[in-house]
Amino acid sequence: MRKFLNVCMCGLVAAAIMTGCSKKPVAETTAAPETTVATEATESSAQETAPTVDLSKVDNGTIKLGNYKGIEAKRGAVEVTDEEVQQAIQSDLAAHEKDAEVDRAVQSGDVVNIDFVGKKDGAAFDGGTAQGYDLTIGANQFIPGFEEGIIGAKKGDKLSLDLTFPQEYNNKDLAGKPVVFEVTVNTIKEKQTPELNDAFVQENTKFKTVDEYKEDKKTTLLQNKNDQADQTVKSDIYDAVLANSTVEANQEAIDANVENVVARYTNQAATYGMDFASFITAFTGMKEEDFRNTVKTQAEGIVKQRLVLNAIAEKEGITVSDDDRKDVAVKMGYEDVDSMIKAAGQYEVDDYIISNKVLDFLKENAKITE
Repeated sequence: MRKFLNVCMCGLVAAAIMTGCSKKPVAETTAAPETTVATEATESSAQETAPTVDLSKVDNGTIKLGNYKGIEAKRGAVEVTDEEVQQAIQSDLAAHEKDAEVDRAVQSGDVVNIDFVGKKDGAAFDGGTAQGYDLTIGANQFIPGFEEGIIGAKKGDKLSLDLTFPQEYNNKDLAGKPVVFEVTVNTIKEKQTPELNDAFVQENTKFKTVDEYKEDKKTTLLQNKNDQADQTVKSDIYDAVLANSTVEANQEAIDANVENVVARYTNQAATYGMDFASFITAFTGMKEEDFRNTVKTQAEGIVKQRLVLNAIAEKEGITVSDDDRKDVAVKMGYEDVDSMIKAAGQYEVDDYIISNKVLDFLKENAKITE
């Protein structure tokens, strides 16, 4: 997974290239009107359908830079508790859960493999039949009463579930109508979490003992907290520098940034065969209008940030080197610098690097207390 993000330290995020990182689009099934069932989306090699603006040729606006050295900031103390380590370990164990077949009655949370036929007025209706279907009980994938009706059944049981489709169901022929689902339970599986022991550690990590694994987990959590604390400090310093400066963002630049975000999401949507609005809802959970309003707000902040940080970079002689680009390409998971630039754009790559180098400079020249 490759992802290139330009992070605005004042709490804003500029959209960038996303390759295979999005939530999969979803589609409804006849038996599951209340929720959605994930489908395999085919990522095609479709050409971009919307062009992006070359931001290197856009005037960002004007700035009168204020004081940016010796900024006072407070960095909170960082520690990792035993409870946090245990929570992280439990997450690892949960990620290695396996479905194991059991010989008992179905319970909530089980994965049951079933055959079913849905009938209305004695005749099977379209979309209501499946064989070898894996269903997690309690996931609310099917209409009310279906999953509940399977609880208590055993392997090999044949059930007849008298149910009624919801009035708001999208198929008018079925909405509010009584139906019968004939269900056969093929297998019952439960999720089993592995035990934390040396064998688990050796099989799933680079360590040999539980103690080594726990120590590394604690070190990683501590590093993450330190990184977060540093980011917060940088954000606070940037906010102070921005407040000390007079910045006028050019509307053309704001609009160009918005246009690029929309273009990139539009192009990403096209690879899934979706339109922009549908993709935004599936990917972000937001309506198109709300998304656009959010992007507009972000864009203004991003343009102002660019003005402030570029002004400091010019004054302090901070530049981007080939080594800087190589480091970012490795960090972001690209094969090389050229592939990163092809995906994200030369301007975006260098803008990301300059932003981070200047923010590091501001932190190094600030007065930070704990």
